[in-house]
Amino acid sequence: MFNRLQEAWATALGLPVEAVFGLVHVPPNAYYHIYRDNFASISEFFYRSSYLCKAATKSFVNGCHGFGASRR
Repeated sequence: MFNRLQEAWATALGLPVEAVFGLVHVPPNAYYHIYRDNFASISEFFYRSSYLCKAATKSFVNGCHGFGASRR
């Protein structure tokens, strides 16, 4: 998965993969254990993943995704 992320960055920036080393960072605690009855574990995960929801930079009006994908 790490290699796929590096390749995606390289493609997005129009650079060779070797040029994007260091742009993808996986923190030491890159996983969470979520327990159904433990609100604290759910809250911690939600807080950490909330950075993916950048409402200020998303366009919700046109119904389009902010990323490209093949529909074939």
